[in-house]
Amino acid sequence: MNTIVAIFTKQMNDLPKNFSVLSLFVVWPLMALLFGSIMGEPEIQAGTFAAMLIGSGPMTAIANNVAEDNEYKGLRFLVMAGVKPWQYLLGLAGSIFLISAVSLALLAFIGGFSGDLLLRFIVVAILGLITSSILGGAVGIFAKNVQQAAAIYTPLMMVLAFSPMLAGFNETIARIAEFLFPYQVLMVIFNPYADFGRALLVIAGNAIVLLIFFIIAYRKKGLRG
Repeated sequence: MNTIVAIFTKQMNDLPKNFSVLSLFVVWPLMALLFGSIMGEPEIQAGTFAAMLIGSGPMTAIANNVAEDNEYKGLRFLVMAGVKPWQYLLGLAGSIFLISAVSLALLAFIGGFSGDLLLRFIVVAILGLITSSILGGAVGIFAKNVQQAAAIYTPLMMVLAFSPMLAGFNETIARIAEFLFPYQVLMVIFNPYADFGRALLVIAGNAIVLLIFFIIAYRKKGLRG
């Protein structure tokens, strides 16, 4: 437990130095505030950008950190110091989860979420963050370096982040997006009468598929720096 806390603390201390990663969690609340002021419907704007954050933030941040630690041998030193790979991943994911939760709390405040809507949002947000984190871990392990990780997660980020918004303009995209976890996060907020159980099943299904991908990546590449 102390090791996980140490990794968590290290990642939180390093986060302000990584502006490109930190900006992912700042830009979405700012965009929601801006669009809500200009276009109105702050609840919908907040929900849209919350889905975009969940689809892109944790995945990109974790993939980038794992790939960077692998490339620059940071993981090797941690392993030599007795840190287990799962302890490293939990500490890293915990730090990203915390900063994500702060951004999502701001979005919930901007959107004025309350009551049952807030409760549903918290549930799908937690599941979505876990799913996004699993994908980020898999990408980071699979990539040889930061550049390769970016080449993998950039198109994934574009699809996951923007498909919920684009689904509102194109029926074909909507049919595809409904099987992706960020879209289900948005639907829970956008349509209070949507099937909440179906949203949970879709997000859980995404998590299971990505967990299989993570296990394959871990067995093939390992995580020892």
